[in-house]
Amino acid sequence: MPHKEYKKILIIRMSSIGDIILTSPVVRQLRRNFPEAQIDYLVRKEYAAVIKHNPHLSNVIEFDAKGEDHALQLMRQYIQDAEYDLILDLHRNIRSKYLRRFLNHPRIYKISKNQVPRFLLVNTGLNLYKQLNPYPLSVAAKYLRAGKSVGLDPSDLKLDVYLPEETQKKGEQIWQRLHDEGARVVIAPGARHYTKCWPAAYYARLIELIHQEFGWTSVLVGGPDEAEMAASIENRAGEQIVDSLAGRISLLETFAIIQESLLFISNDSGLMHVAAAYQKPQIAIFGSTTRELGFFPVNENATIVENNSLNCRPCTHIGKSACPREHFKCMLEVTPEEVFSALQQKVIQSGL
Repeated sequence: MPHKEYKKILIIRMSSIGDIILTSPVVRQLRRNFPEAQIDYLVRKEYAAVIKHNPHLSNVIEFDAKGEDHALQLMRQYIQDAEYDLILDLHRNIRSKYLRRFLNHPRIYKISKNQVPRFLLVNTGLNLYKQLNPYPLSVAAKYLRAGKSVGLDPSDLKLDVYLPEETQKKGEQIWQRLHDEGARVVIAPGARHYTKCWPAAYYARLIELIHQEFGWTSVLVGGPDEAEMAASIENRAGEQIVDSLAGRISLLETFAIIQESLLFISNDSGLMHVAAAYQKPQIAIFGSTTRELGFFPVNENATIVENNSLNCRPCTHIGKSACPREHFKCMLEVTPEEVFSALQQKVIQSGL
C-alpha cells in the first residue's frame, strides 16, 4: 500500500485513443488506493470523450492545443494553482515536462520510455529488451510501473472503457439492425500511419472469404479519416456483404458497436485497444511495429498476425508514412488467406 495519503492527484496523458485506454488501470488503481482523493486527468480536447465517462475520475481537464504556447502557459498556471500533491506524467514529452516544471513541491512520477533500447531496436536491430524484462511489457504495465511507489500493481492490466447509457443503447440498436442483416464481424481497417495499414484489397478479399465460409457480413468502423479507405473496401467487396459506418457515427458509438460485435479485426490502432478492453475475440494485424514496443492488445482472446520472417521489423515505434525499404513486405506478405485461417481458429476457440 502507498506510504502517503495523497489528496489531489493529476494524471497527464494528452493523446491518443489507445494510449488513453492503456492508462485506465492506473485510474482504477489510484481510486482504489486513494478513495477520498481528487483524481484529475489532463487530456487533449479532441480525445476527452475517451476518458470523460470514467467514474473513478473527479475531473477531466481538456487541453486545447490551438494557440499552443499561450494554451500551455494557461494550463501550467492552472496546474500550479490547483496545488496537486501527486502528479503522474504518463506522456513524458516536451509539453508535459513544461507543465510540471517548477511546481510547488508535488511528488512527480514519470513513465520510463526505454528510449535507448527502443532507439537501438528500431535503428540497428539490436534487441536489449530481454535484458530489461524476461518478457515484453505492455505499455499499460509501463504506466503502472510509473506509479509503483504509490501502490500501483503492474500485473493488474485490466483495461476499462466507459460509455454513457444513451450511447450504449444507441449502439445496441444499430448493432441489432446490422445483426439482423447477417453482420457478425466488425473490422477497423484504418490506422494513423501507412506502415500500420493492411491494404484495402486484402481486407476486401478477407470479407469475401468470411462470407463464403460462414455467410456472415462484415461492418467497417473508423473515423472520418478512414471513410475513404472503408469506401474502397466496400466497393471492392460489394455492399451486399459489407456495410461501412466509418465517419458516420461518433467515436463513442463506434466503441459501443465494437462492444456488441462477436469478432473484431484491425491493424495496430486505437480501436484495437477498445476491443481488448471489452475482451472481444480479436485478430490484430501488425506491420512495422513489434511486441517489444508494448502495444500488442492486452487481451487473452487476441491473436496477432504478423510477418516474422523480416529482419527490418520494427522500422519504427509509432509507424511511418511509407516503407523505408520500399517493399512493404511486413504487410504485403501477410495474405488474406493467412488472416482468414487465424479467424477460423478464433471462431472455433470462441464457439461462435
